[in-house]
Amino acid sequence: MKPSQILNALALLTLSAGFSTPILSANTAEAVNPLLIRAKVPSAQVVTQQGENRDLRDLLKGKSSVVIFYRGGWCPYCNTQLSGLASIENELKEKGYQIVAISSDKPDSLNATDAKHNLGYQLISDSEYNAMNAFGIGYDNQKRGRLPVPSIFLVTPELEVSFQYVNPNYRYRISADLLLAAADSKEH
Repeated sequence: MKPSQILNALALLTLSAGFSTPILSANTAEAVNPLLIRAKVPSAQVVTQQGENRDLRDLLKGKSSVVIFYRGGWCPYCNTQLSGLASIENELKEKGYQIVAISSDKPDSLNATDAKHNLGYQLISDSEYNAMNAFGIGYDNQKRGRLPVPSIFLVTPELEVSFQYVNPNYRYRISADLLLAAADSKEH
């Protein structure tokens, strides 16, 4: 049995034993195992733009949230997505959502990304890969090390996933219109 098959078997055993989130180490973007709709957001330590260590659950609890995992400020596809998200930011906020964008960038890189796009939402560093592993979307990239598959999760105030878009092909991102439609259709 290959190491990846052993990890997947352990993950299935963990899930069947009733634990909420396995920590998987996917070898490719296609092999990730993202949180499913109705799953609870697991605990994961992240770092804010201000350099504070926080549990992601504490940042999301009590608020409807759009949680975006992007590869980093160096990624042109991610920069396009972040700019597009900024264009619907006010509409999402009017619907009661906060926006939290998470990357594996170091905390000091977040401010440069924010300045480039003049964002009004939170950028979070997951340079220790805690959140991406907890959400089941982290994988090992040969060129860049550990990365998240670009993903969007809508999370209820009770920390339950109500929508997810996860595409292993980093070139394809959810459109702003589709994200707004998903936000409209979800209770929060």
